[in-house]
Amino acid sequence: MKVIITKNYEELSRKTADIVVDLVKQKPNMVFCLPAGGSPIGMYECLVKDYREGKVSFRDMITYDMDEYVGIGPDNENSYAYFMQKHFLKYVDVQPENVHYPDGLAEDIDRMCEQYSREMFEVGGLDLAITGIGDDGHVAFNEPGPFLKPRTHSVQLHEETVKANARFFHDIREVPRFACSIGMEDIMRTRTFLVVASGLKKADIIARTFANDHIDPMWPVSFCRMHPNCIFLLDEDAVSKTNPDQLKEYQ
Repeated sequence: MKVIITKNYEELSRKTADIVVDLVKQKPNMVFCLPAGGSPIGMYECLVKDYREGKVSFRDMITYDMDEYVGIGPDNENSYAYFMQKHFLKYVDVQPENVHYPDGLAEDIDRMCEQYSREMFEVGGLDLAITGIGDDGHVAFNEPGPFLKPRTHSVQLHEETVKANARFFHDIREVPRFACSIGMEDIMRTRTFLVVASGLKKADIIARTFANDHIDPMWPVSFCRMHPNCIFLLDEDAVSKTNPDQLKEYQ
C-alpha cells in the first residue's frame, strides 16, 4: 500500500488522471473499473481535457462500472451508467461495445452479478479500479458486516449510505435500497487499485482507516492493506486528523 498526499482536490484529481493516462499508454486495451460519486468527477474532467488535447486515446480501453443501483436503468439520470456517460464516456473515444455496466433492471439480479464478475475475468481481469470511501468505511458498495462477499453481488444498502447518496436525488425516498457491486475478491485481484478521498468531511474516515492495526470486515477499506498495489490519494484536508507517523511508512 502507498499513500500520496496532495494539496487539494484539484491536485488530487490531476494526479489520479495522470495515473490513468500512464496506464492507458502502457496498455491501450486495459480493463478499467469506473467509479461513480462525487470524488472522481474532477478526475473525469482531467481525462476529458487530456483526450481533447490529443494527449491520450481511450479507443481500445474496456470499461466495467464498479456498481449500480437495483431497480433503475441506464436512462435514469441517477443510475451510475448514466453518470459515466454524463461525466466521461460520451466525451471520449471509448467504443460502445467496450462499455459494460451491471443491469439494475435484470429479472435475476444474482445471476446477472455472477455473469458480470465472470465476464470481467474472461477479458483478462481488471487492470485498474478506483473508489472513494463511504462514511461507514465501504469501498464500492461492499457494506460493513460480519463477512464480505468475494465477487460481484447484490447488497442491501445501509441507512448511512442511503442518507449520504440522497444528495444526488430530489428526495431521500427516491434512493434505491439495493445495489449491486463488485466484491472484495474482484478488488484484491485488480492490478492497480486507487482509493481517493478529499476534504474535511473525509478526515475522520481517513483517521480511523490508518489508526486501526487490523483487517476489519466492519471497516471494509481496511482490506486495502493487503492489496499488493493499492494507492491512497488523499488531500491535506482529508489527512488533517491523521497522525503523520501513521502515514510515513506508506509514503
